[in-house]
Amino acid sequence: MTSPRDWLHPRRARDQFPPYDTGDPAIVGQAEARTSTLSRIYHKGHEQAWDGRAVLDELVARHGGIRFPDEQRDAFARVAAVLLWGELAAWSISADLALRLDDTPAKMAASSQVFDEARHFYVLREYLWRAGVPVAHLGGWSRTLLVELLETDNLLYKVVGMQLLVENTALALFKLIADRRLEPVLSDLLYYFERDEARHVGLGVLTLPPILAELTDREALALWAFQFRINLYMFAGGLTLRDAFRALGVDQRAMDEYGMRLHGDILRRMRKPSDATAPSGARSIRGLFRISKRSQARVAAFLFPGPDAPAWHRRTLDALVAAADRGDRWLTPRGRT
Repeated sequence: MTSPRDWLHPRRARDQFPPYDTGDPAIVGQAEARTSTLSRIYHKGHEQAWDGRAVLDELVARHGGIRFPDEQRDAFARVAAVLLWGELAAWSISADLALRLDDTPAKMAASSQVFDEARHFYVLREYLWRAGVPVAHLGGWSRTLLVELLETDNLLYKVVGMQLLVENTALALFKLIADRRLEPVLSDLLYYFERDEARHVGLGVLTLPPILAELTDREALALWAFQFRINLYMFAGGLTLRDAFRALGVDQRAMDEYGMRLHGDILRRMRKPSDATAPSGARSIRGLFRISKRSQARVAAFLFPGPDAPAWHRRTLDALVAAADRGDRWLTPRGRT
């Protein structure tokens, strides 16, 4: 079993390869009960694998082609940039995890995700080409978030950031955009993406509790601060996409609330031990970012006010959106060098 120290301060390949204990049946047998569920992610990934080219061609044939509404093409390009480049980042991050995680089942689960994310990237890119939707640049907040996850050597931050935060947001995006039925081929295609992403979250749910349970107070606080920063990037990026979501007819408040419900479900799953030796309760989610339902409701009420909201409320919200837009423009050029 990988220790918390190895996650926070990963060893170099020269110090850990080959991991000979993975070939010792006695040692492997002791961990089998803990890791059988994690191993199933890999096997289920193979069972549910789909041929991206064949599925896209079949959906195009079924619906008689791709007819994306011209008036919504540019708005979708902005949202699609987050999806497309997010999939590319997830592809690279999952490959890094497959290389650096020591536990064989976790390495297997990450390896299956590599194939899923690669398929998502090339299929979505092909869809955009066929639909005549521009392949747009990422906004500054989104790029900053993804670059931080790509560059960190801390496996704990990488798994928490990708598996619990980014994948969760992707699930909400896929579902709400698919439900909107902007274009039939896109909606049916995103079902496949959504199914894969739901499975990817399991890697974090199953591997993180033993690591989190042994964090020191200082390490837990640092992890919380890291998540706060990632959530701030996502929050600011969401503000810059308000007009795009509105043009697409996507209810951004419903999407945010759905994402919060998914996150709450993840925390509940992590609190419940997978076996008798696994940590449970608060220890299993130590250091994870949480927000109460009351606070969630207050944030939603502020970000999405009703028609009777006072003038000061709207002015404050407009100023916040303007600040997010300025920050996005300031950060964006750094991704085009």
